[in-house]
This record gives sequence, structure tokens and C-alpha cells, in this order.
Amino acid sequence: MSIVKSNHCVYDTHYHTVFPVKYRKALLEPHITKAIREIASEITERYDIWFEQLGTI
Repeated sequence: MSIVKSNHCVYDTHYHTVFPVKYRKALLEPHITKAIREIASEITERYDIWFEQLGTI
């Protein structure tokens, strides 16, 4: 997590993304959960983004 500094401002942006499942059923199988975590890891490495929490239950 980093603070971005510009000429006239300083900011720290947070995003909250939720992927709801109908009726709150546990429909994400283990291989899908693993893929989500791997993709999040790749995004962290590629961009200056940090995931505070990643829930797949």
C-alpha cells in the first residue's frame, strides 16, 4: 500500500470489490479459489495494489 504524491495533493485510494453469490451458497470450488488468489497475487506484483483481504468462502 503506498501513498501517491502529486504537485498539489497526496492520496491513498482504496477499492472494495465484492462478487456476491446468489443465496450466499458456497459455490466456489477449491480450484476456482486457488485461481482467484493467484490472479490477485499477479495483480499485486504487476501494479502497485495491495489486497487487504481476500475472502472466497
